[in-house]
Amino acid sequence: MKALVFNGARDIRYETYADPELRSPNSAILKVESCSICGSDLHMYHGAHIGDKDYGSEAPKFCCGHEFIGEVVETGPEVHGHKVGDKVLAAGGTGCGQCPACRTGKAGTCVHSTAFGISPTLEGGQAEFVCVPNADATLYSRDGLSDDHAMLLTDGMATAYFGLTRAEPKPGGSVAIVGLGPIGLIGVELAYLLGASQVFAIDPVESRRKMAEKLGATAFAPGPDLVPQIRELTGGRGAQSVFEASGASGAIASTLPLVAPRGNVSFVGIPEPTDTLSLPLIMFKHVTVRGGICDVPNMWQHLVPMLQQGRLKAEDLFSHDFKLSQGAEAYSLFDSRDDGVIKIRINVD
Repeated sequence: MKALVFNGARDIRYETYADPELRSPNSAILKVESCSICGSDLHMYHGAHIGDKDYGSEAPKFCCGHEFIGEVVETGPEVHGHKVGDKVLAAGGTGCGQCPACRTGKAGTCVHSTAFGISPTLEGGQAEFVCVPNADATLYSRDGLSDDHAMLLTDGMATAYFGLTRAEPKPGGSVAIVGLGPIGLIGVELAYLLGASQVFAIDPVESRRKMAEKLGATAFAPGPDLVPQIRELTGGRGAQSVFEASGASGAIASTLPLVAPRGNVSFVGIPEPTDTLSLPLIMFKHVTVRGGICDVPNMWQHLVPMLQQGRLKAEDLFSHDFKLSQGAEAYSLFDSRDDGVIKIRINVD
């Protein structure tokens, strides 16, 4: 098959790669229809880190990508919820499907849980075909969903809901969202749906701030005036809930000064090993800090009804389309943030 293959920092190649095979009885093979690039993929692209994985000069080759939708073309004997021909989306990662955590709907806590396309352990879906282990828990029918929404449900939309709710937005409260990629922009919508009366949207890219303003947020560029401006709009306190949605080091560092005393800060962006937070600020402001990786399937029950009822729009986030053979160009554009890029769809047909 053809796939986008990691060959080192800033070296994503469209090349021939081994066809996937069923790796367990609970696996399925998908024919990928389209896939997308996530902001966390840029950690690999930059030769940086995701957790304990170092994407420097010694990193092995693997097929990239954890956001993809497609059609089931083969199933193992222990797959009961999906059949050949089903149109599905896949969560961005999965567990083994056999342990107590997986069997009770908590695959995110499986000791073998991993994302697709971050190492050879679980090959990714920026390819013509992909093997999906633990298929019954990892795949979800696309019936009643647009392709755009299905793609966003693989990771970004679920992560936005996960991260925002862990910042505990209150009805009538104030929310600051730091980073306005797709996750942050969906977070703006969700903050209002969950009752916030003030939403502050922060990003260095003007076009992204304008998108947030169209959703009703008050937008700011990062800088020395940011904290005083938000305090002025919140009676001197700061935002009650702060949601960091980018993983950029500067964005992470900005969160504690932004949050109100006894407020909540939630992190979902992938940090670098050198990123730190001030323990004195956490202690003396009585701040609750949460971080984590989203267990995507457990967010679908909340998000799919919002989408199907038209309450959550999540519109105009896919700004560019590429063919799979143009994958290197797609990564380069996404990394540059040029040309108003928000989210890139890669078509595999």
